[in-house]
Amino acid sequence: MAIAPGSRFGPYAVTAPLGEGGMGVVFRGRDSRLQRDVALKLLPDTFASDPERLARFQREAQVLASLNHPNIAQVYGLENADGSACIVMELVEGETIADRLKRGPFSSHEAIEVASQIADALAAAHERGVVHRDLKPANIKLTPNGTVKVLDFGLAKAVGPKASNPSLTSMPTVADGSAIGTIVGTPGYMSPEQARGKEVDARTDIWAFGCVLFEMLTAHRAFEGETATDIIAKIVTAPPDLNLLPKDTPPSIRMLLSSVLNKNSTQRLQHIGDARLFLDGTLTTAPAKSEAVPAIRSTSGKLVMVLLAAFLAIVSVPAVLYILNTPKPAPSMRFDLSIPGILGGLALSPNGRTIAYVAQPADAKRMLWIRPIGADAAQQLPGTEEASGILWSPDSRKIAFIAEGKLKKIDLAGGNPNLLTEVGSLRGADWNSSGIILLARTSSNVIERITESGGPITPVTKLDTSRQEALQALPVFLPDGNHFLYVSVGGKPEDSGIFVSSLNASEKSTRVIALQPNRFNGMSYASPGILIYSNEGKIIAQRLDKSGSKVQGSPTVIGEDVDGNFSVSNTGLMVYHKAAPEAGRQLRWFDRNGKQGADVGPVRNYGNVDLSPTGDRAAVDMIFENNRDIWVIDLARSVPSRITFNPGQEWSPAWSPDGQRLAYVSNRGEYKNINVIMEKSATGAGMETKVETGGVASIPVHWSQDGKYIVFSRQRSGGNGFDNWLLPLFGDRMPKPYLESTFDRIQSRVSPDSRYLAYTTNESGTFQIVVQTFPDPNGGKWQISAEGGVQPKWRRDGRELYYLSLDGKMMSVPVGTGPSFTAGRPLVLFQTPLTVNRRSPTRDRQYDVAPNGSFLISVPAANTAYIPFTVMVNWDSLLEK
Repeated sequence: MAIAPGSRFGPYAVTAPLGEGGMGVVFRGRDSRLQRDVALKLLPDTFASDPERLARFQREAQVLASLNHPNIAQVYGLENADGSACIVMELVEGETIADRLKRGPFSSHEAIEVASQIADALAAAHERGVVHRDLKPANIKLTPNGTVKVLDFGLAKAVGPKASNPSLTSMPTVADGSAIGTIVGTPGYMSPEQARGKEVDARTDIWAFGCVLFEMLTAHRAFEGETATDIIAKIVTAPPDLNLLPKDTPPSIRMLLSSVLNKNSTQRLQHIGDARLFLDGTLTTAPAKSEAVPAIRSTSGKLVMVLLAAFLAIVSVPAVLYILNTPKPAPSMRFDLSIPGILGGLALSPNGRTIAYVAQPADAKRMLWIRPIGADAAQQLPGTEEASGILWSPDSRKIAFIAEGKLKKIDLAGGNPNLLTEVGSLRGADWNSSGIILLARTSSNVIERITESGGPITPVTKLDTSRQEALQALPVFLPDGNHFLYVSVGGKPEDSGIFVSSLNASEKSTRVIALQPNRFNGMSYASPGILIYSNEGKIIAQRLDKSGSKVQGSPTVIGEDVDGNFSVSNTGLMVYHKAAPEAGRQLRWFDRNGKQGADVGPVRNYGNVDLSPTGDRAAVDMIFENNRDIWVIDLARSVPSRITFNPGQEWSPAWSPDGQRLAYVSNRGEYKNINVIMEKSATGAGMETKVETGGVASIPVHWSQDGKYIVFSRQRSGGNGFDNWLLPLFGDRMPKPYLESTFDRIQSRVSPDSRYLAYTTNESGTFQIVVQTFPDPNGGKWQISAEGGVQPKWRRDGRELYYLSLDGKMMSVPVGTGPSFTAGRPLVLFQTPLTVNRRSPTRDRQYDVAPNGSFLISVPAANTAYIPFTVMVNWDSLLEK
């Protein structure tokens, strides 16, 4: 039913519009029976057409109508007419607090007077079991005679959702008003438990009361943000800025604000009536005027202590009762967090207030940035050039990071980073409150320690030869700061898992969780007693006992399809990043000036790209129907043909020099999931053959043009990365090492004349391109890149070498391969759409060079949308109890 001035709604004459809010349109009306002006709040039609909700409101209205208090706008009744519902309320003249704040903040005296009346109204309602749930300046009126009236009391519950939804995972409210059918409230004034979707009680009104008082004194909201998501993030994680309060704010009011705005509802002021102790100045002592009156000061001090003790007793009783009647666990809530320009993952500070990440703006250096989680503005940390890897100190005041193989520490209070030690690359680290940092260096494969001030690195664990343990990684301290968890990779899959050890080197490590690390990307401990780890694209939470040595209950999946990036704070926040969809890349031609040409093949999740010797076909590995296989694409017709069909994973194809066969890696079950090299016809016809490489995990990378060798990456003894090995295709065909060291050597390519080998290595601390004589590496060695590079490729005539710079540019270096090798200065050809992970570059070969000099590149598909981070609040509610 549409009403307008001049119409009637039952016995009420509609005289003028008053406003419109989240719960309906409000009109001024005239009660023809009692001859008084009233406020008519017309409820939405969806409300009136719901018999269940209307009946419930009728019951609530009876309770609301019983609230006869001078500071509460009274509800007179509920009327129905022509399918519409209308609340009839007391008409209150005057302006709202929101209107008054447009002229600036209240004086302390004015704010205290208004707050006292609000507290009286809340106390009266709470005694009758009525909770407002949407207290805010717009719902509080200041009448001309100085009386404060709280409006819409209890209507938030009355018009709220029909039933609670235990799996709410989206934003619970909207920014400017309440919404029918959702959790009702306004973000700037919602309590943390209300924002998390928990059932609320009187303490949520106490929180909102604090927000209103803060705003009256400062003319600023206690929790501000550009969007509802930003505001809720601050409510959950950040304290209000009490420094905004005027200097003349009484100490008792500051104490009151700290008490009512406590994020833990069990530690918050429990009864609004107790606010009078602060508002009336009862808890404030008069300053002593002279040292000559110590007895008065002493008496005042005793009085304060007595009053504080009485106050704490008053507060503690309901707190104990509340604890004894513990509410049901609140549902989890998720919302998105966008971070433009981020490279890799982010790290939450332990206190949950700040995120740290690495970014590289256009035409700028790669740097470390920090940003309050509820803000848009970020701060660059000077002196953190080329940063990678982020480790927060337990007190959230310092950050350790790696730059060019060096471990550095920066104090967020100011100053330049301090060098702690040389570490190379890491497979994880953690920092305890005693100032000890655990490291998992790729050069040692065991867990080591160093102090936060630097000094020598000393081992804490050693490899278990009985399990043929290959490596240990991702150390995580347990709460005692002495014991820690880590991931172990054994010689056999069944010997791997998560182990517990201690800083006491004599204590034997024991396995806590048996698992096979497969895309194991991170691990974190969250109190009380919950281990969180990322494996096989899932974030998994597992309860542990107090010692951290035994599991309790079953594991719970918190998130799926995750790319491995996640971080957890000590305050109940989790941030993780979803993986890109499978259909995420497109093969596309580029000329040497960067001009884009035609697309090739379908949009798929491509890995390696290898062009045939004649350039007419491309061998790729792609994920299709949840399995990675080798495919060959006819470039002229853009038609892909599947080559492998095994349920295992196959990838990294390499062409034979005659273009007839392909070598590739497979981890199929019959070979105990160890990476083995297979060979098959490039047409897909016939049987495939296993290539013997000594029973060690091996990945083919290139087939020399003279047909004599397959160059492959072989897992180093101890599991510390890969070395270059050669498989002779003549003689005894016994594999032999080309180069062995403690550093990674990946993405190898033999020159067209089969005399040199170009590869990527991190032996200098940064991944660089190096060329060495082939097949004997002792004839000479030359570094090609100056500022880092990956994925080298030769021009088909051998006179030019290409590679990707660490910022994704296609680089060109003129080379000579005559009697002696020569290399010119690296030049930029064009900026590619590819992103290089400087800390751990992909082992995939994402491009290749055709005989005509064109580049075939696997680029992100145009329809691949940016995937924001997911912030999860109250994630532990998903765990089994």
